[in-house]
Amino acid sequence: MPWPFSESIKKRACRYLLQRYLGHFLQEKLSLEQLSLDLYQGTGSLAQVPLDKWCLNEILESADAPLEVTEGFIQSISLSVPWGSLLQDNCALEVKGLELVFRPRPRLATGSEPMYWSSFMTSSMQLAKECLSQKLTDEQGEGSQPFEGLEKFAETIETGLALLSIFKNFRFYLVASLV
Repeated sequence: MPWPFSESIKKRACRYLLQRYLGHFLQEKLSLEQLSLDLYQGTGSLAQVPLDKWCLNEILESADAPLEVTEGFIQSISLSVPWGSLLQDNCALEVKGLELVFRPRPRLATGSEPMYWSSFMTSSMQLAKECLSQKLTDEQGEGSQPFEGLEKFAETIETGLALLSIFKNFRFYLVASLV
């Protein structure tokens, strides 16, 4: 049984709902050309979606992330809803071509750094020392030498740890937003 509304009305209604609930993540308002729908089959997709870096950066800043987004884009988002077996089968959401460009967030010069910086710095500094002493031990036998740039190495490790934490939190946020 086909839906009793025209394709144009269905698309406009879906665009309105997407814009209302996800619009703050989008750089610009969705166009009807970006949206493809077959409500009867339970499928829909969005194409060429530029993301709002300001909104993404607010989320990262609230998580005290050491990174900020400079660009964000999604090639396509597809959704499949199994109307006939909604209680037995899962809905499927597929994101293709997600591109996020990050850069380190400028640190405050006030000396008051967020708590994670000190905890990561301690652990990353220790990791850097252990890694370098192991490398030097492997190459030269016992003993280790001071390594210039140890702090930079530790910062690289801490950025990696923070990035892992961000993706874990972003995944939780995304799942929570969809529920």
